[in-house]
Amino acid sequence: MKYLITLLTCITISMAAEGKIGGVIYFDYANAEEKSAFNFQRQYFSYTGVTSDKIDFKIIFDVGRTNVGATIIEKDLSYKSEYTRLVVFLKKAQINYKTSYGKVSMGLIGTNTYGVQEKNWGYRFIEKSSIDLYKYSSTADIGIGFSRLLIENLNINLQVVNGEGYTQPQGDKYHKISVNTIYGEQKLDNNDGYNAGIVYSTEATDGDPTNMISAFGGFAGMGLRFGAEYDMLTKGDTESSIISVSANYSFMDNKDIFLRYDIYDGDTSVDKDGSSYIITGILLSCGNGLSVAPNVRIKSYENDSKESDETEYKVNFQFKF
Repeated sequence: MKYLITLLTCITISMAAEGKIGGVIYFDYANAEEKSAFNFQRQYFSYTGVTSDKIDFKIIFDVGRTNVGATIIEKDLSYKSEYTRLVVFLKKAQINYKTSYGKVSMGLIGTNTYGVQEKNWGYRFIEKSSIDLYKYSSTADIGIGFSRLLIENLNINLQVVNGEGYTQPQGDKYHKISVNTIYGEQKLDNNDGYNAGIVYSTEATDGDPTNMISAFGGFAGMGLRFGAEYDMLTKGDTESSIISVSANYSFMDNKDIFLRYDIYDGDTSVDKDGSSYIITGILLSCGNGLSVAPNVRIKSYENDSKESDETEYKVNFQFKF
């Protein structure tokens, strides 16, 4: 994988006559019952460019912490693991080639399983979209994709990728195939309109395949934005599901209130093993790329063995440049 990524990166940089550098920073302050801390969530550096009327590219580097550390590997706080540091890794190295039949994307590309749903929610820096949060799909992978406008406002996107995501190389002979069909406006976080769509993905294994389906829709207009989705993941005999709804209202210039409610069931065949997750707060757009969002999060469990709901107070920050 590393050789393919390096090759694609060198090709795109050498091809580019002019490009645009940008980025976004996510950080927050969180206060919960057992912890109070400032956290650095993400830093994305992007380089985009157009080399001709048919070819454009995007390279994104991600700065963040891995989930592997001393307390996870050895349960020993005296052990100092370098993997708890902030690290830089390649998140995307995508080349797009426009043809008369549609657009072909290749390299380390963004997957087509979650992007529109994320924009219907609209606040990635506050929380991931439900498909990403509950790990139903990777956000990027190595492979190839094809998208085409079939008729006015109706777009189809087909991808064939490794299936392991951007964090590890191909581990078997199987690939993941996903199809996204959407009607309407795909960027409701910036534009008024509506959309409805469906995503289906399947990945073969030595046993039963892993299948995911997502049905979603959204509306934006008159200062309001709504989003809703139903996601189902099947791995062998285990089936899990997500219901996620969100709403946003701009009640003053540069001030929004928002609410999101997720219901997650890790195994639909087991009673009372699900959970619900509520996020609500206010978004303040301070100008010059800075956004601040004080919010509260409550996670509740159906299982009676849980002592109580988990409540967390946060202030999320985003800075775009």
